[in-house]
Amino acid sequence: MTPRLLNKSQAAAYCGLSTSTFGGVCPVRPIALGESVRMHRYDVRDIDAWIDSFKSGEPAGKSALRIALDRLSSPTDLDDRHVKVIRFMRDHPECDTAPEIPGAGEATLDMLAGKSMVRELGKDAKGKRRFTLTKDGKAEIRNIEAWELEGKKR
Repeated sequence: MTPRLLNKSQAAAYCGLSTSTFGGVCPVRPIALGESVRMHRYDVRDIDAWIDSFKSGEPAGKSALRIALDRLSSPTDLDDRHVKVIRFMRDHPECDTAPEIPGAGEATLDMLAGKSMVRELGKDAKGKRRFTLTKDGKAEIRNIEAWELEGKKR
């Protein structure tokens, strides 16, 4: 008898993927059978439906894995920490110096300024450099959030 519910490593093997690749590309969420992550199980029927979705309307020549990876490709070349910094700056415009912005140091803000995401405003009364989010930085956050929202719809 083949089990209908699989743990993560079994589900990955069922798809012919490594556990880490499976976790990165598979949109199927496990069913929580208990409090612990050890009790999470993937329904084979949901996995089958995900795999079957690649057969309809997808261009020939691309593997299911390549299509999934293309869908997951980030719209930005910024890493997660930099995205958090500019998102924080958007949400907290009153925080404009490196010590006030979690995860931001002078080097991070200089790098973001080099990418036109932020610009320097001058110095505050204590001599700390002040920065603000630019139109490009705000547009970048909107693009990232639209991409994140699209991913949640799938």
